Amino acid sequence: MKPNRLLVVLFLLATLAPACATTSPEWGAPTPRGNWVLYGRVENFRQSYYRDHGDPAGGAVAGAIIGGVLGTALGGRGFGTFVGATEGAMIGANSSQSGYAGQKFEVYVRFDDGTLRTFVYHDQLPFRPGDYVVWTERGLAHQ
Repeated sequence: MKPNRLLVVLFLLATLAPACATTSPEWGAPTPRGNWVLYGRVENFRQSYYRDHGDPAGGAVAGAIIGGVLGTALGGRGFGTFVGATEGAMIGANSSQSGYAGQKFEVYVRFDDGTLRTFVYHDQLPFRPGDYVVWTERGLAHQ
C-alpha cells in the first residue's frame, strides 16, 4: 500500500470512528485550586439509569468509506472497491449496534463552609446519607 493511501485510511478511521457511538453528557463539581481540604456530610443521593447506545447508520457509513478505500488500495477499482465498501458497511453497522446500560448516582454533599456540591458515580454508590467525607485534590473519601 502506498504511504499516501495509508495516511488517508488512517485519517478516515480516526475522524469517522467517533460517529459510531453516542453518550450522554456528564457533569461534576468544579475543583478548587491550591492546597485545600473540605470536610462535609453526605445529605442525599439520586439514582438514575443511563444507556449508551451505538449508531448503526453511522457505523455503516464509516465502514463503507474505510472499506471502499481499502478495497481500492488492495483490489483495484471497480469490483474491489464495491466488495470493500459492502463488507465495511456490514462490519461497521454490526460493530456499532451494541450498547451499555448502567446506574448513575448523584451524591449531594453539604460541606462545613455551607456549600452543597454534587459528585457523580457510575455503577456503585460509595457513600450513604449521613456519611462524613473529606474532599481533597485526590477526590472524595470517607473521613
